[in-house]
Amino acid sequence: MTDHTHAEYKGYLSKATREAGFTFFGQAFALAFGFAANAIIARLLGADVLGVYVLAWTVVMAVSILTTFGIEGGFVRYISMFVGKGREDQARSTFRFGLRFGVVAGIAGTLTIVLLRGTIAGSFFKEPRLEHALLVVAFAMLPYTLARLQSAALRAVKDMRRSIIGLELSFRVPRLAVFLVLFLLGYRLGGIVAAAVAACCVSAVVTTIFVRKSGPFLIHGEGATLPRREFLGYSSQMLAETGTAFVLLHSGRLMLGFFLTSADVGVFNVVVLLASLATLFTFSWNAIFSPIIADVYHRGGVELMKSLLHTITRWIVLLTLPVFAWLVISGDGVLSIFGDEFVRGYAALLVLAAAQVIDSTAGSVSSCLAMTRFQKFNVYNILVMAGVSVILSILLVPRMGIMGAAIATGASIVLVNVARLTEGRVLLKIFPFDRSSWKVGVTAVVLFGLAVASRRFFDVPRDWYWSAATLVACYGVAALLTISMGVSEEDRMVWSSVMGRILSRRQG
Repeated sequence: MTDHTHAEYKGYLSKATREAGFTFFGQAFALAFGFAANAIIARLLGADVLGVYVLAWTVVMAVSILTTFGIEGGFVRYISMFVGKGREDQARSTFRFGLRFGVVAGIAGTLTIVLLRGTIAGSFFKEPRLEHALLVVAFAMLPYTLARLQSAALRAVKDMRRSIIGLELSFRVPRLAVFLVLFLLGYRLGGIVAAAVAACCVSAVVTTIFVRKSGPFLIHGEGATLPRREFLGYSSQMLAETGTAFVLLHSGRLMLGFFLTSADVGVFNVVVLLASLATLFTFSWNAIFSPIIADVYHRGGVELMKSLLHTITRWIVLLTLPVFAWLVISGDGVLSIFGDEFVRGYAALLVLAAAQVIDSTAGSVSSCLAMTRFQKFNVYNILVMAGVSVILSILLVPRMGIMGAAIATGASIVLVNVARLTEGRVLLKIFPFDRSSWKVGVTAVVLFGLAVASRRFFDVPRDWYWSAATLVACYGVAALLTISMGVSEEDRMVWSSVMGRILSRRQG
């Protein structure tokens, strides 16, 4: 690596660390609040009513895949690329075109749900309560679509702070507040559905304000000729990837709703929520890593991309492993916070959490494929694995219930990551691990061994404070192992960037 490339590497790594650090803390706060909010909602509604709401919201998420049409990924790639080239007029045209598309598609999505609500509720899920829930939640489609697109635009201009606040916190906080008011007035299912619609409206307004502040050039000024065919072609590939990823991740909920009861859907939803804690660091790093890769690759910096990939992957995995160990030790205790009826999902939680650890090893390779000319391979991967997930769900859910849904989803996640690793090696000549990655392997073995031994030889309390202490202990063990095996220059740089960000924010 030349001196110039090394300087670029340090600069990009420092930026990625700072932004990923904020993304982590923002996402961590959003997840912590979401955890508390979902625990309150689950306890007040119970698994049965919660399951009906989850089915209604899953329908909204499914339709939103079509209303956003993969434009979120198109924004991240093309707006980042145009801004990097100094073509703000083309970035502006990209944003305006995508937003107009979202408005029209969002209205069409609302009408589709309203017209098909009876068929969805009666013929597919055989759940009469779902029909009215769909009638109300359909009106979340337009604001939800706009919030997602504008949040993607904020990511494209590298404002992760406002992207998270606009899409995550501005949805979760109003939803809980409105639900609690309506619940006190006697509304249960209707209350949570109406709260979701109100929260989507708040999120759309907040992201609109944030785009005007963070990317005023996207709003004001003349546009330029946009390569619409190229942009829509890329977005359609992202649509296929997003759609099949949705099937891969949510087929378990849908199959449980089709074959079993809404209570099973409610329990599985909480299991998925907890397993998603293991994705926190993967998302935090890759959200800022993707636009950096788009910039670096299109300037010919392949070696720089490889170096960044090694360091970022090592940190993602090291930070994810303690979460998995914690769920092994205290997963049933954490589930009991939502209510005793949710504890039966413990085994399914371990399966999904283990799959997310595997995903942390190759998630950044997916970003490299997406931001280069090999995006179509991501689509192929997820198309195949979505099919595998659906087939396994059909075979396993009727026989094994929640565990069957977890196995189907987990197996698909593992297979898609094996494909990503292979394609990254063949197509881009990259691999997320280098010679220093043996330290990660040692940490994984020790943490998992301690977690299994704790479950086998000790009666682990289910109290929430014991669970919190266990999480801290898992990170303590991981930190001690990392320090004892030696800290590299890159690791010191990452740590100093994170601490510098924290200290500067505290002083501010």
